[in-house]
Amino acid sequence: MRNRRSLRAPSGIGARDRFGDFLLHQRKYSVTGMNAGFIAWLGAGAENIGFTLYCLSLALFAAVEAWHPAFAEPRRRHERWPVNAAIGLANIGLSIVTPITGVVVARWAEGHGVGLLNYLQSPLWLALIVTVLVRSLQSYAIHVLMHKVPLLWRIHRVHHSDTHLDASTSLRNHPFEFAVVLTSNLAVTLALGLNPWALIIFEVVESVASTAAHANLRLPERLDRALRVLFVTPNMHSLHHSAWQPETDSNYGQVFSFWDRLFGTYSAAPRNGYDALKIGLKEIDFEHATDVVWQMKSPVLTIGSTGAVMKKTESAEGR
Repeated sequence: MRNRRSLRAPSGIGARDRFGDFLLHQRKYSVTGMNAGFIAWLGAGAENIGFTLYCLSLALFAAVEAWHPAFAEPRRRHERWPVNAAIGLANIGLSIVTPITGVVVARWAEGHGVGLLNYLQSPLWLALIVTVLVRSLQSYAIHVLMHKVPLLWRIHRVHHSDTHLDASTSLRNHPFEFAVVLTSNLAVTLALGLNPWALIIFEVVESVASTAAHANLRLPERLDRALRVLFVTPNMHSLHHSAWQPETDSNYGQVFSFWDRLFGTYSAAPRNGYDALKIGLKEIDFEHATDVVWQMKSPVLTIGSTGAVMKKTESAEGR
């Protein structure tokens, strides 16, 4: 048990010194209380802060890509953006009514000594590093599972069905995916006792990084090569949205690129170059990709790689 200094002054110290010790103790207590209050406020508002920064980054990258887009083919934003925005709003609504978040769980676990890092009383520097590495690895692993597990791919293909890549694509995640990711985040946070401060920072960075990675931008080759040693870049992530499956099944990283390098899922460039890169899924055409009702129900639909089921559906609808 840690030794605590007594507030009682040793013999020979006068009343003034004792009063000074008392004031020092009171000041220390007040600062601690202020920090605790600030942490509570920041923790409670972390999602709002992250959401605000995400919206700002969305507006910024949308403006930049409109000025100098990487892919010059018709973007048809007037048809795509309402769908992406509607799906994004559905997720925002879910996040508002969901009473629990990763940061809330992390703060509870820290206060009750739950989770590996809290049980071991890990120093702050170690908890911060472990939290960032674990959360980034978890994001990578969940993303891989979304592609490899058929049931999860039914959900995740909503994101990949966008026929063009831009900042709005970062909004396009089915609400079922929100539920899967949140459940995974809560379980890992509770089991390992991840640090709430590091979670706040990482989740804000991850949301902004997602917007940047999906933006219709192409960095200069030298800058891109330097950044992607550590981070995911728009050039790197655009390949992940390729319509050719071997390229789709690569570059899963969300913030850091080294997980793809470590696990052998890294691809440097499209096979035919960026100018010939086809975005989307071969089995989902533009009409269905921009039909928000169809997209929301698509996880329960069977869609073959040849599009046979889709064509049958189209015939049934009289198209």
